[in-house]
Amino acid sequence: MCIVLIVTSLCLPIVSQVANTEDDEIVRTGLTLAGAAAGLAAGSLIGIGFSTDALDTPLSDALLLTIPVAAVGAATGALAGHWMARVVLAHRPSPLFAVIEGAGLGLLSGVFVGSATFAVNFLIAQPLLDVPDGYWGRFDPLPTVGLALVAGGFWGGLLGMAGGAVLLPIVALLMGF
Repeated sequence: MCIVLIVTSLCLPIVSQVANTEDDEIVRTGLTLAGAAAGLAAGSLIGIGFSTDALDTPLSDALLLTIPVAAVGAATGALAGHWMARVVLAHRPSPLFAVIEGAGLGLLSGVFVGSATFAVNFLIAQPLLDVPDGYWGRFDPLPTVGLALVAGGFWGGLLGMAGGAVLLPIVALLMGF
């Protein structure tokens, strides 16, 4: 059912048929900032987690990993949040339907953010961090990035689904859809 709702919401016109109001701009700005904050938090946690996993990692290497990963998370999160706002404002779901639509849109947004963030993390972490031989396995960039895309997409989608199912009904209630 979520797949049908995702496809349906993607087929909806992105530009709302109702004139843009100040409330619509508040929703777009709020969801863009919320997406950026969630992406920044996810990227920071992923980068810090990988840095602390390696033994005796200098602070400079930890920052060299965490800062770009957090930046990618914030940028992709802002894009995903803005996209969600445009779709929600075009569709204007009822609060009950917003739970289901929010789960679907959150899933897609989370997959986008998680995949990008995790892949960048693996590309930077593997050659940068000092770990025992064989700890990462054999470093082959293409399979490593592919698996990072899948793993990041899974975890990002799972967390995004939960976040969207909570956030979009609140937006629908506040906007009076």
